[in-house]
Amino acid sequence: MNSERHDSIIRKYFSDKDKELRLKSGDILLKQYELNDRLFYIQEGKLCGFLPDKSLHEPVFEAEAQGFVGVYSFFSADSVSYSHVVAEQDSIIKYFDGDPFKLPEQDAQELLSFLFSIVVGELRHRQHFAGKMAHERQETLQKLIQSEKMVTLGQMAAGLAHELNNSIASLSSNLGQIKETIGRFLATNESKQIQSYFQSGVDDGQKVSSAEARDLRRSYGKFDHLNKKTAKKLSRAGVASSELEKITKKDKEQATKIAELWELGYLIHDMQIASNQAAHVIQSVKSVGVANQSWSKDVDVNKTVSEALVILRSLTKNIDVESECDPDIPLTEACSGELVQVWINLIKNAAESLNASSAVDPKISIKTGLSGKRICVSVIDSGPGIPQDLNEKVFQPNFTTKVGGLSFGLGLGLTIVKRIVNEHNGSIEVESKPGRTEFKIYLPVVH
Repeated sequence: MNSERHDSIIRKYFSDKDKELRLKSGDILLKQYELNDRLFYIQEGKLCGFLPDKSLHEPVFEAEAQGFVGVYSFFSADSVSYSHVVAEQDSIIKYFDGDPFKLPEQDAQELLSFLFSIVVGELRHRQHFAGKMAHERQETLQKLIQSEKMVTLGQMAAGLAHELNNSIASLSSNLGQIKETIGRFLATNESKQIQSYFQSGVDDGQKVSSAEARDLRRSYGKFDHLNKKTAKKLSRAGVASSELEKITKKDKEQATKIAELWELGYLIHDMQIASNQAAHVIQSVKSVGVANQSWSKDVDVNKTVSEALVILRSLTKNIDVESECDPDIPLTEACSGELVQVWINLIKNAAESLNASSAVDPKISIKTGLSGKRICVSVIDSGPGIPQDLNEKVFQPNFTTKVGGLSFGLGLGLTIVKRIVNEHNGSIEVESKPGRTEFKIYLPVVH
């Protein structure tokens, strides 16, 4: 029926001022099982139907201005309303309570045709509404299920964290004691220069890049007495050729001693980082969904990337790992331990994907820099990629693209990554195709 004809019928049958109801929000138009011989037209406002014997809070239908209510009871044989009909807003209602079959034939045909279109329209509208409500109920159920899973996970993690924390505390305490004992021994028996190499390993670990270490080893060619193992350690310690020449001038064995002491300090340095990070990881898993409070306003993102690479060195030993960190990026406000955890998860996923796929020339690139007014960290791998239809699911709990899933059955790595990034007022993006997967994390700059 065209709009003009529709408006004509509304004016003719639903415009009687004596057949007008004004409802306040919350007023009941019809009660369930109430007899009804009226067809109601909503001139203004909104009404909803509820089943009080189930829940007054979940509507079974809704009708807004220019809609109709009372359709079922008006046309049914028993004229009984199947629901409560309640005004959701202040409303003006017009109604028709006549008998279409008692009208003149032409008027009856016109009105019955109009009423039939109302019935069809209401059926379509209520079917759509039922589908919408079913979808919302399903989403609510999924959120409830997920909440229950997180509670269970938290309970499991609390017990696990208690046991692991004791071991980590013991490891950290023992490392401190070993460092102090070695330091005292060296202070008594060695020169300050010898001590400095051990202390450099403890404080800084490996300061030079892999490329710089290779260049240094090449510069050691004139030192015939150096074996490959010692030369490798000295290059990683950043010992220049001119410095090495001074060291070995009087005693060639000093080079070996320096290399061993630096490596000992370096191993203690790495174990300290791993111990600290293990504590952060346990706390983060234990408090999934709860913000970590150990924050600082001057966190160096590049340093957190370096710490993550140290921890994952054994996992990435057969992969070409490139780190391109912009030294000029500003500091950010963050929990440095949680940022390290983000990079660990992303790099670990990339490494496991590359190792599992037996990729030719496996490569991982980590880049940091500025993107507009934000810090951007990219983790790129040359693995098989993530199927396009799964990109949006990778951050969901229990989702994993790994065959068989994780060893303990929970795919929580990227879920935790996204939670941490969100808590830092950042964002995360993923782009993937065969041969290249890139995760980009954006973090705010401290102003």
